[in-house]
Amino acid sequence: MRRELMVAIIILLSTLVIPTPAEASNLGGEDPGVTDTVTWRVGDKWVYAGAFDPTVLVQDAGVDAVVGTINGDATTTVDAVSEIDVEGVPTLVYETSSKADFDKGGVALEGYTGNLFIQYQVDEVRRVSDLAKLSTDLSLNVRYVPYGISSLTQQIADITISTDYDPMSENYDFPLRIGETWNTSYVSSTAWSGASDYITPFPQPTSGANHTNWEITDVGKPINSLGEQIAYGGCNASYELTSYDDNGTKTSFEWFCPEVRNYAWSNTEEDIGLVIDFRLKQYMPVASSGVVASTNPGYRNMNIDVELSSEITALNTPIEVWANVTDSSGAPQSGQAVEIRHEAEGFTVSGVTSSNGSFWAIVQVGEATDTSATTVDWASHGIVAVSAGMYGVATITLDENIVGLDLVAGLERASILRNRSGELTTLNSISGFNVLPGDVLGIQLPVYNRGVTTSAPTTVHITYPDGYEVAESLPALAFYEQFIFEMEWVVDINSSIENITVEYEVDKQSVNTNDANSSNDIGILSIFVGSAPTFVAENKSTWTNEKILIDASSSFDEDGGDVWCEFNIEYDDGSRTTAYQKIMRDGCSVNWTWIDDGLYSILVTVYDEEGDETTDSIEFEILNRAPSVSITSQRSQVKVEHPVTLYVFANDSDSEDAWPGLVDIHWPSAKCEEGYYTRVCTTTAWEEGLQTFTAVGTDDDGNQTYASINIEFTNIAPHDVAVTMWDDNDNLIDAGAQLTWQIQEDQEIELSARAEDSIDDLTDLSYEWSFGFKTDGRESRVPMVWNDAGMKTVLVKAIDSEGEDSGWVERWVDVQNLEPQIEELPEVMAVAEGQSFTLSGVAWDTPSDMESLVVCWDTDPGADTDGIGSADDDCDVEGANLTWSWQNSGVYNVVFHATDDNGARNSSSAAVTVLNLPPLVMVNTPSKAIAGETVKLDASATRDSPIDKEYLTVVWDVDCSVDSDGDGIKDNDADLVGTVVEYEFPRAGKFEIKAIAWDEEILRPNSKSVVIEVNSPDMTAFEQVVESLAGEGANPFFQLLGISIGIAAIVFFLKRGQKKKESVWEADDLPEIIAPMEAPSMDMFTGENVDIQKPESTMETLPLPEGGLPVGWTMEQWQHYGHQYTEQRETVNKHNQM
Repeated sequence: MRRELMVAIIILLSTLVIPTPAEASNLGGEDPGVTDTVTWRVGDKWVYAGAFDPTVLVQDAGVDAVVGTINGDATTTVDAVSEIDVEGVPTLVYETSSKADFDKGGVALEGYTGNLFIQYQVDEVRRVSDLAKLSTDLSLNVRYVPYGISSLTQQIADITISTDYDPMSENYDFPLRIGETWNTSYVSSTAWSGASDYITPFPQPTSGANHTNWEITDVGKPINSLGEQIAYGGCNASYELTSYDDNGTKTSFEWFCPEVRNYAWSNTEEDIGLVIDFRLKQYMPVASSGVVASTNPGYRNMNIDVELSSEITALNTPIEVWANVTDSSGAPQSGQAVEIRHEAEGFTVSGVTSSNGSFWAIVQVGEATDTSATTVDWASHGIVAVSAGMYGVATITLDENIVGLDLVAGLERASILRNRSGELTTLNSISGFNVLPGDVLGIQLPVYNRGVTTSAPTTVHITYPDGYEVAESLPALAFYEQFIFEMEWVVDINSSIENITVEYEVDKQSVNTNDANSSNDIGILSIFVGSAPTFVAENKSTWTNEKILIDASSSFDEDGGDVWCEFNIEYDDGSRTTAYQKIMRDGCSVNWTWIDDGLYSILVTVYDEEGDETTDSIEFEILNRAPSVSITSQRSQVKVEHPVTLYVFANDSDSEDAWPGLVDIHWPSAKCEEGYYTRVCTTTAWEEGLQTFTAVGTDDDGNQTYASINIEFTNIAPHDVAVTMWDDNDNLIDAGAQLTWQIQEDQEIELSARAEDSIDDLTDLSYEWSFGFKTDGRESRVPMVWNDAGMKTVLVKAIDSEGEDSGWVERWVDVQNLEPQIEELPEVMAVAEGQSFTLSGVAWDTPSDMESLVVCWDTDPGADTDGIGSADDDCDVEGANLTWSWQNSGVYNVVFHATDDNGARNSSSAAVTVLNLPPLVMVNTPSKAIAGETVKLDASATRDSPIDKEYLTVVWDVDCSVDSDGDGIKDNDADLVGTVVEYEFPRAGKFEIKAIAWDEEILRPNSKSVVIEVNSPDMTAFEQVVESLAGEGANPFFQLLGISIGIAAIVFFLKRGQKKKESVWEADDLPEIIAPMEAPSMDMFTGENVDIQKPESTMETLPLPEGGLPVGWTMEQWQHYGHQYTEQRETVNKHNQM
């Protein structure tokens, strides 16, 4: 099929090589008169708009395709002028090429849609003297791209088709004039070369004779009855050339435009229904000025033309020939080399133009014939002049009967436009003038002058078929000039079979006395009025695949002569598509066989010898044959519900498909695994006994055949036991992979088993379970629960009333452990270092796991103390309750976790903030000392948490009036370091000493100051004075005086010392009391190393200060820290009293 398609496309494209015409009308045009051979030059170009639709052609090739109209521009170029040998005669020829790229999207081809790309080039060789064609080479590159995807491109063909013409194909018989007729005969030989994946093998070389009749039927502007025109803006004076076959049927037309030296519009309608259309868009001549490509050819800058002493002459006579060379203004060009050629006789002469721009020669015309035969001359040949790439041609016409004047009633040129019920047909001498009653005839009667002198005006007498005569004026006619008389005649509807005539006589009064041949002055146009042939045939009926005679042989023509018939037969082409086949038969009968049933119409056209025709139809009823159907099986007995395979053998003798034809098999009662429509049916029965299965065969026309087979079915054991599981809400529990259910410990479920069996055994089934349950009935449902996790196995089997069982059916249950559940721990209030707190956790699990549930506390989740598992699963404290304390400040996490017997664990954590308080400095020192003697300074009673106390740092400033470390602050010197130190005062006097202590928070120290009175070992006079003031025998007067002086001094120094505070130690040497953020839940400084006891009753009943709660304190904080606050305030008061 692909090859047929490609050959069809190639044949189509080959027709583009020789464009041949479309019908037009001379509206708004001019008569070009007489036109001699046009000449071309190397580089001349013509651009044509081409359009064609090959859909019908492709489909007739048997391919399912829709192409649509393909458009593209073709450019024709004159590539060279060369001299070749034609039958031993050197002949000048033009070498031309036409190139185009055609493309068409949306081309549907055998179920695909894509783009068709056609690159073509046509190389032609034409004779200079008359444009006769010698050869054609067509090069084609055809690609098809499905869906526009370039990677799927199919290279259809890359080939060359070469055609030679012998003799040359002379489509033009110059000089051209209205009414002229001629015919051509030649043999065309075609050969293929190149490569194609789709055309294998190439068509063999062909050779065929061709005969065509030509007539110049109109002049003027190329335009058709629809108003369509060419794109080119000129060519208003053109010739319409119409071609006919030997039956007088019009085959093509072409408008030749002398203005552009080529055709302007070519339109051809092939027998296959293909219309090819080319219309001129641009003309671009070389060596020319004033050219407008789309409207004006301009003029050649240099010209050579040929002038003959006579345009018509007798055979074997000499004529004078002038070759004239001029510029664009017509000025003669002397000294130009010129060659004159009469190639029909092999004559060539060369020379140089003289001062008048001409070169003269005498040429013997000879007696050679040409290939464009006419009835009015012997031959016509082109005389060629060549100069510097320029060519001129003048045609010499040879007439063996040349006369001075001869007016001719051109009966051979007469024509009739027959209008039969709106169908227009042109009749001429080739087709014959045959009409029927009722035809409307437009008759054209040409008159022309065959002589070399111009005739005098005269008259023509025309006699109608009914004898009516009219006289019409005939103008003067020059050499070969023609005038056409037109008349209309309607054939009487009641006319009998007869010959009628139209007679016309030229110059009946003999005005032109020198008419050389008066015998051709009278033309008698004979018109045969006949009758249409009579169709005789009858309808018939027959079976498919049976040969039958379609007989119209009794048809006849009443006016005599033979008849022949064309049968257009409707049939099914095998693809369920209606097709038509045209068959021509001389005897009007043909044998035909239909492969498919139906009512088919045959359109029969009966033709007679006069070209008349009658079309009628007959119908043939084709009856369908029922298909043949049979069933076989390899088994006649099978167990119930077990498969049995049934095979159907069927054929349809009249199917459109290849043998065994298309027969659809369906099973109206059987359930086939393969489906409802199938020839192989695997089925079964649900009850024991004999079962009948029926298959129905339906052919492509709906005719049916029934076939049956009996199969015996026996008992089977229960099977296909479906085991399911349901929860306590009667919801189905889906089984996962490998038929395994997943449930939880202690989950109550119900197991169900349901077996299949033959229908008669279903109600008597019983079931046995592996864990002891037995039940009867169609279905078994038993309760079940598992208390421990793990993979469990469930076994069950079904038993029918005959003791056949299904065998154990095994399923698996994945009993999954539930991890323990724990309530989230509450938030814990901040506690102090060393302060205990208590937390309680709540955990639970499934009932079977509660007894073995282990609950613990991990008090240090950052360390894996037991070396098992993770760091936060240690069992530091067992049980649900935790009492714990930390000795260092910070944020600590505790984890409460529960673990069941399967190792599943859950946990909750809480963060505990432990606050650090600065130490409460307590000192034990003597109130008096002797200078030079060792005294013990003891701060071991300082209060702090046990851990902090162990690492407590204590420094002593033994003289707060002296800045021993030089930092500008007198009371922060670390003169001694240690909780208990010994010191010797260097002199007598009152010394204020300060103990400064801090724990891990170095920036939060606390201190305690005391005053020690130091005496000298032996009293001096001064000391005696002091003693008198302060001793036991002191004089009260002196005491009062000393006190007054001391108070004044203290006030003086105190005021001087109030200017600034530069450190944490300058708050009168008192510790800072800071309210904690949250009150702990128990007493603060408790522990083994603390020796200080606070009565419980005192802590509970501690009264508030006179001013109420200190700023920023809460009542709860006061209850826990109030004692510390009171003690520190007491220390402050004592200090102020000193």
